[in-house]
Amino acid sequence: AGGLPSEEEIAKDLESTDTNVKKHALRAAIMAMLGGEAMPRILMQVIRFCINSDDKQLKKLCMLYWEVVPKYQEPSSEAMLAAASGGPPVQRKMLPEMLLVCNALMNDLNHPNEFVRGSMLRFMCKLKDEEILGPLIPSIKACLEHRHPYVRKNAALAIFHAHKLHGETLIPDGPELIATFLEQETDLASRRNAFLMLYNENEELAFGFLARNMDDVMKYG
Repeated sequence: AGGLPSEEEIAKDLESTDTNVKKHALRAAIMAMLGGEAMPRILMQVIRFCINSDDKQLKKLCMLYWEVVPKYQEPSSEAMLAAASGGPPVQRKMLPEMLLVCNALMNDLNHPNEFVRGSMLRFMCKLKDEEILGPLIPSIKACLEHRHPYVRKNAALAIFHAHKLHGETLIPDGPELIATFLEQETDLASRRNAFLMLYNENEELAFGFLARNMDDVMKYG
């Protein structure tokens, strides 16, 4: 008594039409997984019954869930043995369900609400998986041109993160993209984030920008 509900109970509660019940169930799933439980049945339940909700708290819980959920198939014992014996290294294969997750993440990156977009861009800074980030790069880039500064400042950070991890493969034009953005941007927080990216990823472009804008640098906050 008083412990976490079972995987079966969580799966059932995620089907509820009551958003509060869903949130309680998803919190329980996250806690169980952080405690070492696998919870393989929960992934499809979250995809089916939670991923398209417009409830802000449930969206945040989904983001936490995407952080902790296993995203790759477990390698077979044969492949592990072969690798240990000097054979080819074990190849990671993404779970096919993660394609559905990528689609949902993309929908939020293109969402008409700036809070949803900005929150998803912030979440992008926590993702490390090249296979998940890759399809989302065009949507992240497009957010640099959004009318709302909350979206633009988080888009600059998301591009910084993606370039730092997978620059040459996913976003080789990241520094040039941010340099162009920085020349046109008027929002202070967006400028700071953009310059932070340039300073860390391409010092030459960063110093070039400073040289051209030395008189205005104190206005950048």
